[in-house]
Amino acid sequence: MSKWCSARFRAAFRASCALILIAAAAACGRNDMVETSTVRPSTIVAPEMRVDTVPQEEPAVARQQWRAVNDNARTITGNLRVSIESVRGGPIVFAFANGVTIRAQPISEVPADQRSGVGGQSFAAVLGGDPRVDAHVYRVIDENVTRSAARGGLCGNEQTRHVAVSEFVDAGSHWVFRVAAFKGAQAPGLPGQDPQLCAAYSFSAQS
Repeated sequence: MSKWCSARFRAAFRASCALILIAAAAACGRNDMVETSTVRPSTIVAPEMRVDTVPQEEPAVARQQWRAVNDNARTITGNLRVSIESVRGGPIVFAFANGVTIRAQPISEVPADQRSGVGGQSFAAVLGGDPRVDAHVYRVIDENVTRSAARGGLCGNEQTRHVAVSEFVDAGSHWVFRVAAFKGAQAPGLPGQDPQLCAAYSFSAQS
């Protein structure tokens, strides 16, 4: 009898131990799942290579009416109307309210961070513009200065030979128009002689 009881006791003990081991293993498995789910993957940080673009336009295509905003523009040229004479790629007409009208032929389009030939300055520096936009360079065909233009043309009493222009949205979210006038025989942006900057004029789109 005692041997039978001992055998039953040992069997029950082994069964209990087996249950305890199974329960412990299950608990460990749950803990592993919890720990695994709470481990955050390492974050990979890549350098930002994108450069924000700036809205810009080809002059005279989208907007024509511009209000003088810097001292040069207010005192020398007044407000500006810019228009395409016939078709795109042909002459552009810059009609200033103070009595100056310029007809100019497009000759190049360059990044505004390119050297202008004026003392090592870029087109953006000369225009007071944004280095992320383009500058449009024109050869002046003719400049008509009326008697109402008390201070002469864009280069005063000397003939304006070239103009550089940028049309873009500035930091204040306004469309602006920048014009730089040159009296040199060589166009700005070319290696060689100084294009002889006369003045820069700033305008803002009329609402």
